[in-house]
Amino acid sequence: MRKTMYLSALFAGLLAVLLAAPASAQYSCTTNYCIRSQSISVETPPGWPAVAVETCCQTHWGALPSGIDWTNGSPVMICSSSADYANVFPNCGDPKNLSQAFPLAYEQPKFAIGVAWPNAKDYRYEMQSVPIIDGPDGSCAQFSHQPGKVANWWVYEIKEPKRGSYVFTAALSFQKGEKGHYAVLSNCKLAPPSAGQ
Repeated sequence: MRKTMYLSALFAGLLAVLLAAPASAQYSCTTNYCIRSQSISVETPPGWPAVAVETCCQTHWGALPSGIDWTNGSPVMICSSSADYANVFPNCGDPKNLSQAFPLAYEQPKFAIGVAWPNAKDYRYEMQSVPIIDGPDGSCAQFSHQPGKVANWWVYEIKEPKRGSYVFTAALSFQKGEKGHYAVLSNCKLAPPSAGQ
């Protein structure tokens, strides 16, 4: 009986501590390495969203933490995933929402970066991936496996990885190509995990 009371008290105390802890303090990356992403700004072309946008693929995607925000027209998001970008469920972030953490491989972690916007026919569940290119400021060339060329997505290997969630951010604009507009990334930054993770 005494053992049961002790265990009940211990469980109640542990539950109280867990409930009192703020959500922001909880560790959201459940593996050694994760990637999160967010566009810091989006400059859309005149006439958006009526302009033609070149798309590379269509799939089901991970959700924004608070859903897709349509208040400023069609949202454009930076999406992050494992290197096998087209066959996974990337998580996407827009200027108001940092994406959820996406788990990466335990050894030689690589992450993929892409740009997407909602599919007009099934915008609640499907996104269209937009081809991307690194911008003229040179900050994004290191993340592209084909600098200076339009690609469907980029793959980048993290050198000397630190445990926790990395955050990739970039500014987005659009440039017109033969098949429609594609995304131009500039001001790319990769922030390492914070010490508190």
